[in-house]
Amino acid sequence: MRTFSWTLLALLFVAPQLAAVPEDVELSYYLPAEVSYDPAIPTPESVLGWQVGEWHVRHDQLVRYFEVLAAASDRMSLRVTGETWEQRPLLQAVFSSPGNQRKLETLRRTHVDATNRGEVPSHDRPVVVWMGYSVHGNEPSGSNAALVVAYHLAAAQGSAIDELLSDSIVLLDPSINPDGLARFAHWVNMHKGEQLVALSDHREHREGWPGGRTNHYWFDLNRDWLLLTHNSSRARVREFHRWKPNVLTDHHEMGTSSTYFFQPGVPSRTNPRTPSRNQELTAAIARHHAAALDALGSLYYSEESFDDFYYGKGSTYPDVHGSVGILFEQASSRGHLQTNAFGELGFPFTIRNQVATSLSTLAASFALRHELLDYQADFVRTALMEAASDPAAGWVFGHDVDRARVGAMVELLLGHDVAVHELTRRVTHDGLSFRPGQAYFVPHDQIAYRLVRSLFERRTEFRDETFYDVSSWTLPLAFGLPHAEMSRRDWQAGMGGARLTGKPDVSGTLLRPEGGRAVYAWLIPWHGHHSPRTAASLLDAGVITSVATRPLRAETARGITDFAEGTLIVPVGVQSMQPQELTELLAELAQRDGLTISGIHSGLTPSGVDLGSPSVVPLKNPKPVLVVGPGTSSYEAGEVWFQLDRRWGIPVALIEGDRLGGMDLSEITHVIMVSGAQSGLGSGTTSKLSDWVRAGGVLIGLRGGASWAATELLHIENESSDDDDSDDDDDTPQPSYADYESERAKSLISGTLFAAGLDRTHPLGFGYLADELSLFKTRTATMARSENPIEDALVYTDAPLLSGYASDENVESIAGTAAASARRVGSGTVVRILDNPNFRGFWQGTSKLFANALFFGHAVKRTSALDEEDGDVAHDEDNH
Repeated sequence: MRTFSWTLLALLFVAPQLAAVPEDVELSYYLPAEVSYDPAIPTPESVLGWQVGEWHVRHDQLVRYFEVLAAASDRMSLRVTGETWEQRPLLQAVFSSPGNQRKLETLRRTHVDATNRGEVPSHDRPVVVWMGYSVHGNEPSGSNAALVVAYHLAAAQGSAIDELLSDSIVLLDPSINPDGLARFAHWVNMHKGEQLVALSDHREHREGWPGGRTNHYWFDLNRDWLLLTHNSSRARVREFHRWKPNVLTDHHEMGTSSTYFFQPGVPSRTNPRTPSRNQELTAAIARHHAAALDALGSLYYSEESFDDFYYGKGSTYPDVHGSVGILFEQASSRGHLQTNAFGELGFPFTIRNQVATSLSTLAASFALRHELLDYQADFVRTALMEAASDPAAGWVFGHDVDRARVGAMVELLLGHDVAVHELTRRVTHDGLSFRPGQAYFVPHDQIAYRLVRSLFERRTEFRDETFYDVSSWTLPLAFGLPHAEMSRRDWQAGMGGARLTGKPDVSGTLLRPEGGRAVYAWLIPWHGHHSPRTAASLLDAGVITSVATRPLRAETARGITDFAEGTLIVPVGVQSMQPQELTELLAELAQRDGLTISGIHSGLTPSGVDLGSPSVVPLKNPKPVLVVGPGTSSYEAGEVWFQLDRRWGIPVALIEGDRLGGMDLSEITHVIMVSGAQSGLGSGTTSKLSDWVRAGGVLIGLRGGASWAATELLHIENESSDDDDSDDDDDTPQPSYADYESERAKSLISGTLFAAGLDRTHPLGFGYLADELSLFKTRTATMARSENPIEDALVYTDAPLLSGYASDENVESIAGTAAASARRVGSGTVVRILDNPNFRGFWQGTSKLFANALFFGHAVKRTSALDEEDGDVAHDEDNH
């Protein structure tokens, strides 16, 4: 067995100390000392035309260099693993010895198969190291450092690099977020002068909204490892499980006045499902980072600020799979040069630190490869042991009628390599019934046990009550699906069938009336996961579609069938489309969206409303405006944009607030306001919006937009606040200055699940089959109950905390308050949803609240005898 000392690696992999950034940076500034390089391997400068750090690399330039490098080096292979929404390729550069490259697939299979079996490693297997850079596009030192790291791995010469590549496989992702990186590089490069300006207020350092941090739809991809909302995340996680790396690095940036952070994070904030050995190995690797940065004279810190709790980040997702995830945070120059508390911070300096810790990671992984391989195998063995000792057998989940929603959750689980099994017979538990074909079983007895526990459990008690991100992410609550934990006593052998190898077929069907009778109308249930997409497709095709605001019964091919409020009605006789063409369109939509669409032969129903009833309201084809621009939460705006554009196929105009006042709103059906969207509105625009609502428009206010609508459109004062309302006159000891951060955290809500009661007869409640929803709440704001309680479709229960952290005071203040409300104003409607129904594109159990506001907002009736605006009896058609 070969051995190689850290002392020698330190000499080879760490550059000599340079206290200041040279005026003209050479490639040697970034590279290890005393290492020679193969002149046949192209340098970044030879391909880019400028030295690394002189400009910010664009993604297309990054791709070009990696293509040239792969063609020149027998140590490197290059794959495209997917693409972004803007069609940019996702690269995976694989570095190893030429001999390993020739048998790379065999080595991969051997590593993955042995890992999955939890075998004691033979130790002649290479250690697998994944290096990921710049998931946040405006944290560019990582992607620019990737150029140097790749060159070093391809061109360095000597016994050290030969031994490292013989015993290592390095998977390098040079840009996790190509769309954001391209956006940011364009911004800073177009504002760079020949003479660099370090002033923080210089335009180069103040990128325009929405900035380059996020992806095309303004999502934070570093929160998407667990959620898999985006195509690039699905591609990345697929590769993670294809390789099962031993170490994964995640290179970020933080505030300009900071220094350099590497994990471990705050010890008390590690997820309790992460084995302690993980943190021990992280600390051992950290000593290599410290040595590398000591040699450079760079300031750094560890075990503060950041945590390892939420498993949905790049540095934590590996921890629940037997890998060691490592977060790096470099103080950001946010351009080419900025002044901070330590002097001038140059872009090359930020790159050099990232290169140094990249190489120290490789050195550490090489030195600790036996321990890392042992740990990965032990992780699998102990996970299976913990699963076997768990009194619960696993989880069953499903839905009697919404198979598409169940299929979406199954697809997410399969994306994480979680074993999901069919049911062979009906399972009943705690009053819930789960049927084969409509429900599935996730056993605890699998190597993903710790992840499964994390995804399904509810937790309300925590060792540390400070969270860098969310404190709960219970998957079946996110999808709004019935679920039950099955004890080993209740789960009987034979209930679980074959393991799924792919997403189940959830296609729907079109039911024609029996006996060949002519179709009078088609009825479409609104409870389907994809029903909003169906409605959008129909309206876009010019199909006249209405909604039943009251229930009905109708004779279908399956006999007398109940149809709830929210059922869509497509009458055949009033369409310009020919009946056969309409039938073909509906059959296509039913199959695509997993719906059962029923044809009926008469408009006269056995009970409930008839099809020509005043309670059947024609839908309007949504033509929404989403208010965006400086001051607006790009995350919330992006979540709305994604939901409309990608999930439901609805075009949405992105309009900056300062342009809204000059627009002709007569053709606009909806205006959507998220937090901060009011920043660009003047008083004249607010008045114009008020008039537009009264003339028939629907304004949807989400989170901060709901608070703005309450004040500015409904004239409700002091309704919602994120302030700490705790009583100062109590006996609680005064916290010390040192305890400020933890004490402040106790007053926050950082991603917690709360229960709210739903009025399913209200247009905002249409399509739901349960009287209670799980809401994802990320702030302490509350919304007072309306003086007319019928307006409140969603109200937090008296004991609302379901999972996650919230102080007793916050739980008490939220209990019994409103969560969603709709008020008729003139001929229009103001809808307010206090929390984010589209959170990270993941909380799909509440996205229908937003869909209902969009499709049925104009169907909300006035529910008070007096028009609160005019102080007179209302005279619209709802009261005739």
